[in-house]
Amino acid sequence: MSISKLYYYGYDTRPKNIGWGFCLQWVFFTVIGFFISLMFVEVDVRPYVGAISGAIGGAVVGLAQWLVLRNRIFQSRWWVVVSIVAWLLIGASSLGALGWLAPGTEEIWLRLFYGVINGAIVGGILGLAQWFVLRKQIYCQKWWIIVSIVAWTFGLPLGWLVGVLVYGAIGLFIGEVIGLFVTWFFVALITGIALMRSLQVQ
Repeated sequence: MSISKLYYYGYDTRPKNIGWGFCLQWVFFTVIGFFISLMFVEVDVRPYVGAISGAIGGAVVGLAQWLVLRNRIFQSRWWVVVSIVAWLLIGASSLGALGWLAPGTEEIWLRLFYGVINGAIVGGILGLAQWFVLRKQIYCQKWWIIVSIVAWTFGLPLGWLVGVLVYGAIGLFIGEVIGLFVTWFFVALITGIALMRSLQVQ
């Protein structure tokens, strides 16, 4: 699909409309999507956040991100679909729906170790699913999977670290929710910058 055809169908991807405002919207709507998902998905420890919770959470976050993408990429509605499918598969696996999951251990080194490994896996699955929507539509789309892996590889252990530190400081499980907020914020920031740069050059 050429850029001229995308513009004809109402998907304005011209560089002048893509900037830091887009990135801030992406971060804002992603984080808001996470918070709204908490109305339907309860943050818990492994293995109590599974496939159904993952699908619901993926739907809410995917829908929030779609609001930013809908006038930027062609057939953006598929973003919601792949978000649901990816989080359903992740939740159904032994990993659990990691975007809404706190590890059962308070050992910091274990959180960091498994956060890196699990983050890389979830980043790869999400990145691959999202790539099917972004392919042929953004510059250097082949790097999107790598961006997703990097974002989650660093974002998940960071969030789990913040979660256990806040939990230890206040003694309330909401500390883990704060940690997951940090994860989603970090992931949204990295992927938002990547999307902004890729759409700018079109």
